[in-house]
Amino acid sequence: MSLKPLIISTLASAFILGSSVIWACGGEASGKHIGSVMKVSKTSFTIKDAETNSPITFNASADIMKEVKSADGRIMVNYEENDEGALNAVGVTF
Repeated sequence: MSLKPLIISTLASAFILGSSVIWACGGEASGKHIGSVMKVSKTSFTIKDAETNSPITFNASADIMKEVKSADGRIMVNYEENDEGALNAVGVTF
């Protein structure tokens, strides 16, 4: 049995998994989260974070909420945290 196919598949798997984690988030200090929209209300929305698989809720302006309502697939949320710890979306990208 040759080890070459095993090595190639292991490296390919590591590359694919590593790429998705990098794409998922830049960490809490980045001010960005990426995920899929789970729930949309009048003034907030919740995504399932791609890195942690946890729900994260963001407050948003009416203009951002219009964009979120049309979201399909992954969304990147640029946000700021206020003094109470709530996350306020300042922009979204699809």
